[in-house]
Amino acid sequence: MQKDKDTPKLPDDREILRGREASPDEALLRAAGDVLKGASPVAAHDQTIFAVRELLDTCLRDPEGSLQRTILSRLDSHQPLVARHFGAPSALLRAFLEPILAQEESLAELVRVVDARWGRDYDEKPHFDRPGRPDDPDDPYTIASVHQALASCLRSLPDDA
Repeated sequence: MQKDKDTPKLPDDREILRGREASPDEALLRAAGDVLKGASPVAAHDQTIFAVRELLDTCLRDPEGSLQRTILSRLDSHQPLVARHFGAPSALLRAFLEPILAQEESLAELVRVVDARWGRDYDEKPHFDRPGRPDDPDDPYTIASVHQALASCLRSLPDDA
């Protein structure tokens, strides 16, 4: 297909810039246009946390949502762990959850934080677990229920590609 000779030629960058005074600000702005070419404007950390959120939506049974929000909040503030697992959300979730499930004290601490979060989320008095006392039947987050939910989530995690 041949170009129509009547179509006016569009000016190139050199023609447009001819006659303009160069300034450092303009040079910086022109160079900055190429900075994100081929890259996502969303930081890798945020992309990884979002991918973990999607995983938790599918693998974690948490109708109240406070357990998931607590996990995401803790991961978001644990930058070195997230940085080691960029692009591998399943591996990140495993690296975060396995030590918690392996240590009863860590699990109890997580449940305490989740209970407090639940109280804030729903403007209710939290149901903290108390050693030697039976679980409160109205408590959505007991040590046993959180352990079961996290263990089930770990078992259903896919392998990262």
